[in-house]
Amino acid sequence: MKRAYINEIFFIRFIACLCVVFIHSITLSQQNYELSAFTSDMFYQFKMTLMFATPVFVMISEFLLSYSYPDRMPKAKPFWKKRFLYIFVPYLIMSVIYTLYGLWAGSGITWSGFVDLFFDKTVLGVWHGYFVLIIFQFYALHFLLKKYFDRYPPLVMIGLSLVINVLYLGFFNLKGSSSFPALAFLWDHYKLPFLGWIFYFTIAYYAGKHINVFLDLLRKYRYYAIPAVIITGLIPLYIRYSNFYSVVSSKRFDIVVYTFFVFCLLYLIAIRMKKTPLFVLWVSSCSYGIYLLHPLVQYNAIRWFEQLPFTMTLDVHIALLFILGVGVPMIAVYLLNLIPYGSFVAGKINMPRTPVRIDETKTKVS
Repeated sequence: MKRAYINEIFFIRFIACLCVVFIHSITLSQQNYELSAFTSDMFYQFKMTLMFATPVFVMISEFLLSYSYPDRMPKAKPFWKKRFLYIFVPYLIMSVIYTLYGLWAGSGITWSGFVDLFFDKTVLGVWHGYFVLIIFQFYALHFLLKKYFDRYPPLVMIGLSLVINVLYLGFFNLKGSSSFPALAFLWDHYKLPFLGWIFYFTIAYYAGKHINVFLDLLRKYRYYAIPAVIITGLIPLYIRYSNFYSVVSSKRFDIVVYTFFVFCLLYLIAIRMKKTPLFVLWVSSCSYGIYLLHPLVQYNAIRWFEQLPFTMTLDVHIALLFILGVGVPMIAVYLLNLIPYGSFVAGKINMPRTPVRIDETKTKVS
């Protein structure tokens, strides 16, 4: 029997999606203005607090898979077919579009240039769509590791995966680089192997599989959620200001635990919502297309801004990039889903077929 929708996930995915677009809105705007050291510093701190976005989005994929199939494997053929058509095919198509756009805006379109850049994007993940490669690794890990994860105590597996994840990211974050060609290649692409994301997979697997236990723990420790987010969120800032590591990235070793606590806090907030707003549902349901399309929209928006007869302030620039980065992809995804095979271009709209309701996974928090 198909399990009920987890209403809270719509809100969590909504927040993660908006945060990704907002991060890119700030970053692109920063490149077009001369900023004081104080303003740059404030942007750094703010963007670091949003670095949970991509890991949370990746977590959701395993959380839902484990929740949907807690005691058995999904049927392999329909499972992989659906995800290939509506996730990987859009990944490939958008890679082609971004490759052509990059060449057109740069050195010009040539066959050799196209092959090289397309390979970098699709295989090496050298673009913002790299997270799709992580998600497909999660799908494969679910099929390969489920029987082992079910055999051993969750706390042992979660603790082990946390240690592996932090050590892996810490090594590549802090070591610098290697003079060995093979290792140098890995240094450039360390974000792709699942070891850099294994904690998110493990915690999402057990939380989704044991949804009622997860919700009971959230309810029991709900008053610790905000302090946990604040404390773990201050750690990356402290590390930066101690001149230990200062890169703004979602692949930092010191945001792994922070990301988990943000996920918990967002879940608690969503639980308190009596009804999921329609706008939240639409953004969440179009989130994959928004992720894929928003940089293309923002790049062209900036080119348009440069043609305007007046100069806009920094805050307006950021706000417009954000609004366009969310709104235009949503419209594009909606229109594409109205035509045959359009969902293969930028993803399928995943609106719930039944009205959003308080289902068996919903737990009231007093």
